[in-house]
Amino acid sequence: MGVLVKRFSILAILLSFLGVEKIAHADKFVPLPAVGGKNKNLKIKFVKYDGGTNGQMVVEIRNSSKAKQKFAADGIYFVPKGNPDSAPQRLGASGPMLEIARNKKLLKQTRSLQLAPGETKKIRLEVFCIDSHRSSPNRSTKFSIAKKLLPKKLRRKLRTGNERIYRKYKNNLKRAKSAIQSNMWKTRDAKWDKLQGERANEKAQKRSPSRYQNHGNRRPIRRHKRPLQLKN
Repeated sequence: MGVLVKRFSILAILLSFLGVEKIAHADKFVPLPAVGGKNKNLKIKFVKYDGGTNGQMVVEIRNSSKAKQKFAADGIYFVPKGNPDSAPQRLGASGPMLEIARNKKLLKQTRSLQLAPGETKKIRLEVFCIDSHRSSPNRSTKFSIAKKLLPKKLRRKLRTGNERIYRKYKNNLKRAKSAIQSNMWKTRDAKWDKLQGERANEKAQKRSPSRYQNHGNRRPIRRHKRPLQLKN
């Protein structure tokens, strides 16, 4: 009987330890980077990434306040976990987002979301690679949310250029994504700012401008003409 109790105690300790480890490594809600002091009551959690050079980032947004809050993804970027010197590209959010309902259906596209007090919403963000010289991430890549937004001038230039591209190719999502990806690389490389997850010699590794339009040499990903057809 004493031996059984001893074995049960050891097993309980092991299970308890494993449980703690699992919780410690799970993605948690973290504060959303604030814009001018706004969004300080919103929190964000990484769920998964669907894509390659560009794709959709699935995240959860939570309103921790007692008042209605507005969420917009402008300037948010994601850093792959692991050693920066071997990590794939970082991803920046751009364009509309898709809300995922509780029944896992995708709702309408929107530029911003309203969250009621205490409400949590799962959404898909259109994201594009920031680093022209790094390899592409994939669906197994884990990301963390950068603690700060992209620099203000970079955000403004990207927003202006990408919105113009979305308007030009509003009926051709594949062309729009390709043009936005090139614009992300070109704009980011034009005036270099160090970002979270930077390599030791990152700036020197950037691509030559002549290659911005030639990113078809990367591993292709399956593209969708209509984001609403994607499944959660």
